[in-house]
Amino acid sequence: MLISLRWLLELVPASAEAAEIGRRLTALGLTVDAVTVQGDDTVFDIDVPANRPDALGHLGIAREVAAAFGLPLTPRSPAPAGTGVPPAVPVTILAPDLCGRYTARVVRGVTVGPSPTWVVRRLEACGFRSINNVVDASNLVLLELGQPVHVFDLGTLAGPAIRVRRASPGESLETLDGIERTLAPAMLVIADDVRPVALAGVIGGASTEIRAATTDVLVEAAWFSPASVRTTARAFGLSTDASQRFERGCDPEAPPSAQDLAARLLAELAGGTPAAGRVDLRPSPPVLRTLTVRMARAARLLGYAPSTDDAVGALAALDLAPRVRGEVVEVTVPTWRVDLEREADLVEEIGRQLGYDRIPSRTPQGVPRSSPSARQLDLDEAIRDRLAALGFNEAFNYAMIGPGEDDAFVAAGSPSPLALTNPISETLGFLRRSLLPGLLRAIDQNLRHGGADLRLFEVGGVFEARGAGELPIEPSHAGFAWSGAAEPPHWSGTSRAVDVWDAAGLIEDILSLASGKRRFRRERADLSGLHPGQSLSWRDDSLRRVAWCGRVHPDHSARLGLSATVLLGEVDLDGAVSHPPEVAAYSAISRQPATWRDLSLVIEPDAASGTVLAAVALVVPPAPVSMTWIDRYAGPPLAAGQVAMTLRVMLHPLDRTLNDAEVEAYRAELLGALDAVPGVRLRRIDT
Repeated sequence: MLISLRWLLELVPASAEAAEIGRRLTALGLTVDAVTVQGDDTVFDIDVPANRPDALGHLGIAREVAAAFGLPLTPRSPAPAGTGVPPAVPVTILAPDLCGRYTARVVRGVTVGPSPTWVVRRLEACGFRSINNVVDASNLVLLELGQPVHVFDLGTLAGPAIRVRRASPGESLETLDGIERTLAPAMLVIADDVRPVALAGVIGGASTEIRAATTDVLVEAAWFSPASVRTTARAFGLSTDASQRFERGCDPEAPPSAQDLAARLLAELAGGTPAAGRVDLRPSPPVLRTLTVRMARAARLLGYAPSTDDAVGALAALDLAPRVRGEVVEVTVPTWRVDLEREADLVEEIGRQLGYDRIPSRTPQGVPRSSPSARQLDLDEAIRDRLAALGFNEAFNYAMIGPGEDDAFVAAGSPSPLALTNPISETLGFLRRSLLPGLLRAIDQNLRHGGADLRLFEVGGVFEARGAGELPIEPSHAGFAWSGAAEPPHWSGTSRAVDVWDAAGLIEDILSLASGKRRFRRERADLSGLHPGQSLSWRDDSLRRVAWCGRVHPDHSARLGLSATVLLGEVDLDGAVSHPPEVAAYSAISRQPATWRDLSLVIEPDAASGTVLAAVALVVPPAPVSMTWIDRYAGPPLAAGQVAMTLRVMLHPLDRTLNDAEVEAYRAELLGALDAVPGVRLRRIDT
């Protein structure tokens, strides 16, 4: 926000130097980012907090300066409205929930032309461009009071009459920027008897803009719902000086004075004659809020105990009309301070007015407590360190995604994604259920910019909906996207391409960090976004899926236009952590000779190697056992889709040598268990 010092001193008679004023404003929480000299004026660039819409004008800054230096305000006098005169233009508010106040006044006989030099310089100092004397008058009001006003060419209004209403289905409006915009029924518009003529609180319409031939104008000053203005502005990607102020919350008492000041400036700059009558419609006048602050509470929050007299003086300087009620100070909140809602806000006002330098430096007391999520945070950081050490780069993606963007990476039957009530854009309207869409988008962007051998990861929350009225849960996930070579290039040979087993190894590395040596059941994944023959998932003992990985399905890759093969993986860290790590235990190395048997199997296309391991693991061995796949074959004489695989089962007796009868009995039990697995059979010699 750019503030002219000359303009400011017209509202508050401060005699301090510009540098001192800047220091005091910064001490009050309105940080002055820069001070520049422009001719005979000094301009402050002030960083106004989002919760202080009252400071988005010279009058609001003047209030702060007056409070800081103990000075009175001297606002300029507006043009009198007159009483007992019927309004020149009838106004009807048909959406009182979106428009809390609407004032209108006619100024006749204006002559549209260039503004005087002092107006041009004043506007340019504040970052505005001079347009003509009529439009400039409205901008002067906005910059002085922080209250937007809009000026219509009265001769172009049909009726003339004003109706403040919601847009009708199918209506459109050409706005001042020359764009024809299709309106939604939820949007608030200013309309005449025939059509919309402005988007309320955002931008005016081209049909009623001020032209060289304009002679009579209608001045509008109103209070619109911040939520309504924000929704309309974001729907069209518009951010105007008016919408920025209405979105944050304007003073509901400001429209009459803003409108009257505009009438005075139109008379001075454009030679107009303000009509005496004025429309001022107010469906439901606001009730002044009363807040109290306990001095004991103020002492606790500030870290020191200000006296009651100091607190009263600080609040009085801010026009809060304090009243002492025993140990409590009661204030009436002015309508322009929309940010004051609770006791802590008043404590902050006392603290910043008395000076933040009075807050003492003190060592915190008490015993620190560990957060319940400390282990999860440590695990997240450990996974980040591990993946970074493996050559992966961390990606940071939005938690919001587009409609249906993650459907291919969540299990069938999962709850629908949570829709945002007020998304920042149409393509970010839902909360993600998986990290993979964002990582896939990041890989795609890097590939389109010439990237190769890409490794990206992300550790963050996803969102799962629960029952109606319940808050969603936000489990922590780790995800990665891998494209190109499986290992860095080396002079000793060419690098092979990454495959699903590289991704699987990374998944199991993450699982080992989360749950130690605990084993999970590995099987084929069933996600539509992953290749059915090159994807895996991991489940716990309760068959809950805790991890999955695989190559992006060719159809999905084609829809996205990916130019390379991409491997994806994701781990539900909350699910993995719910299984505490197994305690490491020492076991002696066997001194006895090991005995093994090889099981040659034929696996049908609809079966998976993981089901074989799960079945044989249920057979109790006569000694500690390890199992390893040692061979795989596909081709004649096997049918298409069939795979021959050999599983080596190795027994490691600890105290004696096993005899053949024990080993064969165990082998027979293994074959019996495999007979119950669909799609798996013992391979004959001829196959």
